[in-house]
Amino acid sequence: MKYQHFLILTLAIFALALSSCVPQEKLKYVQDETTSSLKSEYLKARPVKRIQPFDNLYIKVLSIEEQNARIFSNETNLSGGMDINLISYTVNAQGKVDFPFVGEIDVNNLTLKEAKDKIESELAQYLSNTSIMIKFVNSNITVLGDVRNQGEFPFYKEQINIFQAIGYAGGMTDFGDRSKITLIRERNGVYQYHLVDLTDKAIIESDYFYLQPNDVLIVEPIKTKYRNLRTFTYSTFLATLTTAITVLYFFQR
Repeated sequence: MKYQHFLILTLAIFALALSSCVPQEKLKYVQDETTSSLKSEYLKARPVKRIQPFDNLYIKVLSIEEQNARIFSNETNLSGGMDINLISYTVNAQGKVDFPFVGEIDVNNLTLKEAKDKIESELAQYLSNTSIMIKFVNSNITVLGDVRNQGEFPFYKEQINIFQAIGYAGGMTDFGDRSKITLIRERNGVYQYHLVDLTDKAIIESDYFYLQPNDVLIVEPIKTKYRNLRTFTYSTFLATLTTAITVLYFFQR
């Protein structure tokens, strides 16, 4: 009779342990099963990022006349390095940058190449043989929820995709729902919520595959019960099993 009790208790503990395991399909990205029309190739044209109000731009003036070029330089020598905030220009709410001696230059909705050409044209009135170097700086995305390292992350590429952003956060935990990612995006003062499924291979063709500065990603948990069972480890299981055997042994004596 004692062996029957022991068997029942052991099976109950094993059932509890197995219930805390997440099915493998919940842990996989870009699954074939979630794509309605499976293809061998997925194409997505990389969107061209355009300058928007409150973007930060690094603008450096290059000229043969070095002394004159310094007049237009926003760079400052700092001990221990150079703070990017001190050498960048912030685009104001009207989409303009305030350039030394030139005044405000409208760069709203321009590409970097278009802005480069426009600033060079404006500077040609003051300096000859000038060239402009311009880049986006201080671009950030925020990743929250069931990832290994929540936080705000800077990126220095012109664009990053959603998988790269998740990678910045150390990847998802075993309890992050890859099929339910909330993307919060602001556009012209309006915040919109979008649901993104990273298990779908067609995500590459989505408008939300490439992220924009200040996007926020929130990874939802698979189920509430999985969150509650995260503390149930195999060491806990072994300790519980040992205790059960000990109690059963003394109970049967």
